[in-house]
Amino acid sequence: MSNFEDFIQIVEKSTKKLAKNTLKGFKNEALKDVKTFLEDSKEDLKRWTRLLAIGELSQDDFEWLVIGRKEVIELQVLKQSGLTLVRLDRFKNALLNSVIDTALDVFL
Repeated sequence: MSNFEDFIQIVEKSTKKLAKNTLKGFKNEALKDVKTFLEDSKEDLKRWTRLLAIGELSQDDFEWLVIGRKEVIELQVLKQSGLTLVRLDRFKNALLNSVIDTALDVFL
């Protein structure tokens, strides 16, 4: 298994725990949205993590790029479930932090 596949699996596992703890009854909806986000971001994340691993991208630049993806996180299934925007925004932030923290652990 490649480092990138490990990275994706760790992010999915951590967001599963995050969804269970923060969104209670909406865990399955959150996981569907996370999978969609990771699939939509896959090529960018692959490129950025490779550059991070070889030192051509700083940690700060990597974080900036990942946080920039916040606007493309749709969370459509969760929105349809009626969660408040505040809860959705918190989950988005936690997801992005999980992506950043996991990448730093796996690739550095």
